[in-house]
Amino acid sequence: MIPAAKLPLSPSETLATDSLDLSEPLQRWGIRTALLLATVTLARLAVIATTEIANGEAYYYVWSRFPSWSYYDHPPLVAWLAWLTTQFSHSSFAIRLGPVLCSGLFGFLVYRLAERLFSPRAGFFAVAIVTVLPAFLITSYVLNPEAPLAPLWVLGLLCLERLRQHDEWWRPVVLGAAVGAAFLAKYTGILLIPVVLLYLLASPEARRWLRRPSLYLGGLAALIVALPAVVWNQLRGWPSLTLHFVERRSAFEIGPLIHNAGHVALGQFLAFHPLFFPGLIAALIFAIRRGRSDDRYRFLSLASWPVYLFFLAAMVTVRDAEVHWPMVAYVPVAIAAAGWLDERFDTLSWVFKWYLRLAVALTVAGASLAYAYTHNAMLRRLVPTSIYDPNVEVFNEMDGWDQVASAIKDSASTLGAKTVVASCQYALCAHILTATDDRPPVYCPTLRRTGFDFLGRRAPPADAPVLYVTDDHYHDDPLELMPGRDCQPLRVVAIEGDGRILEHYRLSACLPRGDANE
Repeated sequence: MIPAAKLPLSPSETLATDSLDLSEPLQRWGIRTALLLATVTLARLAVIATTEIANGEAYYYVWSRFPSWSYYDHPPLVAWLAWLTTQFSHSSFAIRLGPVLCSGLFGFLVYRLAERLFSPRAGFFAVAIVTVLPAFLITSYVLNPEAPLAPLWVLGLLCLERLRQHDEWWRPVVLGAAVGAAFLAKYTGILLIPVVLLYLLASPEARRWLRRPSLYLGGLAALIVALPAVVWNQLRGWPSLTLHFVERRSAFEIGPLIHNAGHVALGQFLAFHPLFFPGLIAALIFAIRRGRSDDRYRFLSLASWPVYLFFLAAMVTVRDAEVHWPMVAYVPVAIAAAGWLDERFDTLSWVFKWYLRLAVALTVAGASLAYAYTHNAMLRRLVPTSIYDPNVEVFNEMDGWDQVASAIKDSASTLGAKTVVASCQYALCAHILTATDDRPPVYCPTLRRTGFDFLGRRAPPADAPVLYVTDDHYHDDPLELMPGRDCQPLRVVAIEGDGRILEHYRLSACLPRGDANE
């Protein structure tokens, strides 16, 4: 334990005085971490090889088919990643390969950061913690912006941590490039900037960098790397800022805010593991308190709680918050928890150790059940009919797309060579485009602005017959979306699983009024 009256030991000094590391080779924990990362990577590869993508993943994949400097909802890195991995295949495996590779890199960087701050054993503990948290588990194989954000965020923290004890002028420039790349992954990557400034202001060991010109050169490097998304938005009137700061905001009313806050609290409890979440909150409090005398914990706490508070405030005030948004704020907390475990593990009671084992076992069991659920529709019959709602069953989005694609191609062929396909919701439009390989071309004339508006795919050509597709969840009136047409139902595709209807897809022919009258 580090005495409060003394300056904190450097990582190398800590390792030199750690009794465990004197008795066991340092490489042992590195090998264990490598085996853990290899095992979970193989498991992720098995999952993406045997499951189909969901609607939201199809939306990000569609961006990759229209290369651009940025996109409406998010910066371009997730699309660039999907473009890279789908050069030779458009399978679900190829679409999701990028997140799996990113998750492996993320685990390695988490290990390196925890090892530098504490010890190789702490590095193993940190990787184990982030591996079993549900939010990290899901984003490790699903195509999403957090997949590239996570390793870039940790890379930024690694570069910042190196400023504590190193003086090379180029280090802030590398840090700035990492911040810019994180911004290209997701706009919230910009939160690394206040993390850097807060830590440099608060740390006696790193404060010297505030007087050095290369720190501000690092800011220029961040801007240069982030320019693709900035320029794209500037040329189009800042649509991404309008989306996130205006269109998604809820009205400021006390009742809805309290309701949102309850949902946020429950979501965090579930997304970051019911058994681990209390420990993570305790680890954050521990890091804040220890940070008064230990620069390592000061670094971890300042990289966590300001970011966490930002996300909580944002989630309470928007209409469609997602529980995984604050995940980058949990990374320093997981490392702080690993440091605490490393310090006290040999003296922990058997009850606490079995609690940790139970938490890990719960994740493994839950992941295994979810995987089985996606492959065996019979398991869905175990859910009572009175509470089972296929309309909100996310796994139903993954089933039956070969049938839907076949029905679309057959129906489109009867309407003529100029036929295009349309639907009423951006993620459903994206899945149709993915399943049909954009043949016929897919348009998305939705009630609100979406990414399709910036791909030139909002309004179908005025003279083209439109095959309009809806499902049980999204079924806006085509006459409202495409005025000047007459629509008639053609067919219904029922996707069945073990005797239960999972989804209906309804196809209608919407012809220009002159053609319909003929």
